[in-house]
Amino acid sequence: MDKSDILEKHKLLAQKLEEAQVVLVGIGEEFNENFEDIDKLPMLQSALEHIEANPELEWIIPFLEKYYIESNGKGRSIEAYGKLYELIREKDYFIVTTCIDGNIEKADFDKERIVEPCGSYKLLQCSEKCSAALFPAESFAGLTGHVLSNEELDAAKRPVCPSCGRPLVFNNILCENNYVEEGYKPQWEKYTGWLQRTLNKKICVLELGVGMNMPGIIRWPFEKVAFYNEKAAFFRINGTLHHMTKELEEKGVSVGVNAVDFLNGYKV
Repeated sequence: MDKSDILEKHKLLAQKLEEAQVVLVGIGEEFNENFEDIDKLPMLQSALEHIEANPELEWIIPFLEKYYIESNGKGRSIEAYGKLYELIREKDYFIVTTCIDGNIEKADFDKERIVEPCGSYKLLQCSEKCSAALFPAESFAGLTGHVLSNEELDAAKRPVCPSCGRPLVFNNILCENNYVEEGYKPQWEKYTGWLQRTLNKKICVLELGVGMNMPGIIRWPFEKVAFYNEKAAFFRINGTLHHMTKELEEKGVSVGVNAVDFLNGYKV
């Protein structure tokens, strides 16, 4: 798309947001943290190189990822979150995100209006899912609070489940079949309750950077919301997977631009 087309889509989005009573936002793969600025933290880079040379320490990598995410306050996606917040801050909104990095919390969104069904780096769980117990990651500040020296890395003790003694891991979809879903379910219940109350309201549905990795979380349900609500406006913004279904052509707007770039080019 050229700049004039993008500008028109910006204006149309502003119009539909202004008209909307409620706003439903889905955030997907284009917002995922890619750790591209890791070289700006030499100590972290050194720690990763030490782990690469000592494979038995690979379990520490997710803890270093958590440190990087919490230490890095800049980046394309973080800027885009700020732009999105300015667009919807005064609206009755809810956000569903498949990102696990937690960068969305670096903007000023109301945390009670966000659900992360794929988990995050906030909690730890048993790697073997011996129970649904979850443990605050901050309880292990020695691993998450700073970058460890090589000596500290070598001496680090892996957190273990107090029930079965197996390793603890972060409570997110990287656990695959062992993922403990109880961590996000209270927020999911808030989301579904909110969604039920939007049925007869003018809704603007924003699908931002959502691909086909897990279409059952955002892509397909959002299509359903837009289809059944006669007052819906639906925006699908994605650099490659932006095509609109035939059923939504009249109320849907397809934008073939990376969602992060689209928001970062928005003058709010």
